[in-house]
Amino acid sequence: MCEQIEEKNFRQKLKFLDLDEGIRIEWGSQAKKVFINKNACDNYVVQVVDNGDTTSNSNHNIKYFHSAEEVYKFVKSTFDKNFSIWQY
Repeated sequence: MCEQIEEKNFRQKLKFLDLDEGIRIEWGSQAKKVFINKNACDNYVVQVVDNGDTTSNSNHNIKYFHSAEEVYKFVKSTFDKNFSIWQY
């Protein structure tokens, strides 16, 4: 089941994200997406996928964060406006 999340609820959803859940963020009609999960050590694993950039190695686009606030700041710096957030 996939549920759209309003931006105002994004931080709260991040804080309570379970190991078997994830969040996908899409930016308008662009090919850029961000996938957010948690690992067993309770760290956030964030992968940026840019389907328009065929030269990038996907391993270089994986980042680890210790807090929901760090993830939120990263997402806000990556996407200006007009992005949609989905929890799966």
